[in-house]
Amino acid sequence: MTVRHKVVRLESCFADGVTATRSVIEISLSPGIPTFDITGLCDSSIRESKGRIISAVRSLGCMMPKGHIMVSISPAYMHKSGSGFDLPIALGILFLAEAVPYSDSIRVYAQGELSLSGDVRGTPQASLRLTEAAKDPADITFVPEEETDSAACSGIRCMTVRSLYEVCDILNNFSYSSEVFEFRKPELRSTRQIHTLSELKGQQKAKEALVIACAGMHSLLMLGSPGAGKTLAAEIIEGLMPPLDDIEARQCMSLMESVQTDLDGYRPGERPFRRIYSNCTPTKLNGRSGGAVPGELALANNGILFADEITDFDTKVIEELKVPLDEHVVRIMKDGKVREVPASFLFVAAGNPCRCGLYYERGSKCRCTPSLRKRYLNRLSGGFLDRIDLFTEMRQVSTPEFVEISGRSRTESDREQKEAEERIERAWKMQRDRYCWTEGINKTFNGTCERTDRELFRFSDEVADFAADAAVKTELSARGFKKLMRVARTIADMEGSETVETVHVRQALMYKVRDYEN
Repeated sequence: MTVRHKVVRLESCFADGVTATRSVIEISLSPGIPTFDITGLCDSSIRESKGRIISAVRSLGCMMPKGHIMVSISPAYMHKSGSGFDLPIALGILFLAEAVPYSDSIRVYAQGELSLSGDVRGTPQASLRLTEAAKDPADITFVPEEETDSAACSGIRCMTVRSLYEVCDILNNFSYSSEVFEFRKPELRSTRQIHTLSELKGQQKAKEALVIACAGMHSLLMLGSPGAGKTLAAEIIEGLMPPLDDIEARQCMSLMESVQTDLDGYRPGERPFRRIYSNCTPTKLNGRSGGAVPGELALANNGILFADEITDFDTKVIEELKVPLDEHVVRIMKDGKVREVPASFLFVAAGNPCRCGLYYERGSKCRCTPSLRKRYLNRLSGGFLDRIDLFTEMRQVSTPEFVEISGRSRTESDREQKEAEERIERAWKMQRDRYCWTEGINKTFNGTCERTDRELFRFSDEVADFAADAAVKTELSARGFKKLMRVARTIADMEGSETVETVHVRQALMYKVRDYEN
C-alpha cells in the first residue's frame, strides 16, 4: 500500500539587500524516520529555526507530525537569511498535523520570528518585505503586532498577532478579520531646530539660489570664502523643503529599515539630510555590494545630500556622483545581479574657490597663483560641473551689510522665510500638476524630469531663440542648455506663470555663469 505525501504551501518574503523577494514555502510530510530538514540556500538563522519551531509547536500542546518533514523555500537559487520564516513554517507544520484547517485554494501569507514559548516577534526590514507582499496580497496575511507601523507603512491589508496560539485560535474559529492600518507621520518640524533665511547674513544671490534649488530639486554648488555661510546655507535648505508626503515617507522608512547601522538620529517621517565629507569613499557613497547595503546616495532619497568642502574630495568620489545626478538611481550588485535603488535627492555642495579661499574677496586678498587656483579646482571635472544646475559665489559680509541686517525686525525676517516657503509650495504644486502622467515621485520636478520640450515647458519661439543664443555665448553644452531651461521653468513656477518668459531665462543665466572660470 502506498502512502500519499502531504504538501502544504504558504507565502512569505525575504529581504535581499535593499529589495524584497516573494517566497513560496512548501512543507511536505512523508513516512520515515522523524527528521526535519530545510532547503533553499538558507543561512544559519533559518536552519537554526528548527529548534524554535519545534518548541513553539509543543507549547501549544501539539506533537510534531510523525514522519519526515521537508521544508523548501523558493526561489531556491537565491541566498536567504533572517528569522521571518519561523511563523509560516510553524503554521505549515500545524496544517500538516491537522491542528488547524487548511485549504490549498486559499493563499496564506505570514512572517515573524517565534520564541520558544510561541510568541511572535517582529523582524528587521519588515516594511520592505510587506511593501512587496502588498503588490499581490494573499487571502490571509498574518503579521507580528510589533510590525504594526511597518504594516501601516506598506499599506497592506493584514491581521496582527502576538502568538502562535492566537493564529491557531483565529483559524480554528474562522475569525480572521484583516484591516489596513493608518500610516501617521510624526510632526517633527516643530520639535527640531530649523535654520531660516534670515540667519544667512547678506548673500542675496545665494538666498535666491537656495529657494530655486528647493523649488525645482536643482543641484546647487556654492563656492565662497571661509565663514561666508556655505554650511549654514545648506542647513537652511532643510527648513525650506516641504514635509514628506505619505508616499515619500513610506519610501524613506522602508529604505531606512534596510540599514542596520547608525542613522545619525533619523526618525521616521523626517526628510533625510545626509552629509558627506572629504573622507567619504566610493563604497560609503554607493553602498556595499556584498550585502547590497545602501550608501549615502540611496539614504538621501527624497531628501538632501550635502557635500561639504567638495573641492577637498577625492576625484573618484566626485566622479561617482555623475550618474546619480543624471539618472537619479544608484546601482548595487549582489550575487551577479544589478539592483537599481532610487536616489532622487537635492544635491548641495560647498567649497572654497581656491586654496586660501579668498579669491572672491574685494581688494585682491587671494594669495594663490592662477596655476595653483586652476589645479585646486581641477578636482571638479567638466563632466561633474555640467551636471550642476545652479552656481553661486559667496563673499564675506561687509560692515554696511551687517548694519542693514541688524536693523531688520523679527517680523521682516519671518516674512522673508514665509514668502520663500510659499513660492516653493506654489512651484511644487505646478510641477506635480504638470508631471501627473509620470510614474513615481522621483520624476515630478523640473530638476529630475527627463523631458524638456517646448510643449511641456511652454515657451515661445522668441524665448527659445534667446536661450539658444545665450547658451552659445556662455559656451553651454547641450546638457547645460537643458538645465538652463529647467531652472527657467522653475523660476516661472515660483511666480505662478504658465509660460516661460525671457526674464525667467535671464535670471536662470545668473546661476549658470561660473565666476571662478574668469
